[in-house]
Amino acid sequence: MAYPSSMTGRIDRSAIKARARSFQFVPFRPEGPGVPLAEAGLRDDEELLVAERGGEAVGFVMRQMAYHHTAQGELAGKPYLVTF
Repeated sequence: MAYPSSMTGRIDRSAIKARARSFQFVPFRPEGPGVPLAEAGLRDDEELLVAERGGEAVGFVMRQMAYHHTAQGELAGKPYLVTF
């Protein structure tokens, strides 16, 4: 397949138009220890995104992640970043 010369490796940086220099979505940064799942009062059909490290787990409601798209914090003493 042949590609036009404009697609063969060089990017014309002068043609790039950036609207902003920050995140388009506001990252979710949970604070505190969170709430145990049994006490969270979630619907039975609620979907979760769960991350685990070193025997510790953190869960995010998918509806919330659909808005924020990223969540970051600390888990088992190390930083994490999850995306959706």
